Amino acid sequence: MRKLRISFADEKVEAFAVLLDEKAPSTCDCLWNALEKPVEGLCIHAMWTGREISFPFPGGAFPLDEGLHLPPENQITIPLPGDIVWNAYAPYQWQGNPNIVYDFGVFYGRDSRLLLPMGWKPSTLFARIEENLEPFAAVCARCQSEGRKKLRIERA
Repeated sequence: MRKLRISFADEKVEAFAVLLDEKAPSTCDCLWNALEKPVEGLCIHAMWTGREISFPFPGGAFPLDEGLHLPPENQITIPLPGDIVWNAYAPYQWQGNPNIVYDFGVFYGRDSRLLLPMGWKPSTLFARIEENLEPFAAVCARCQSEGRKKLRIERA
């Protein structure tokens, strides 16, 4: 069983997620390979989807834009607390951004939905937080009022 460690470095809070290899094999393999080295950056609180933090996964982690060409797997529109989803947007598909946008979304609370300004966005559910969700969710919620926070994602 492959796991991810997702941590807020400054707050010293981490959660552990299990990859859903049987339900999203291509996505899990792609992200596992991309995490040969940990990735770190700033996450933001989502604007439209509810209780979610969004992490812009670095595009350089994927050879030949592999993260953009993943097949739809285990698609959901109503995530549960602890669900982690993957989305990729081609150039100009996300708010006119000329770059590929990779989104690693972590849902931490109820009453969320994958409804964006352009409509419903079925997303690949590829991992689920199974350890330490409650303290992790408390930091996620603070992103809404405090702003961006440093997030680190790595193999556990």
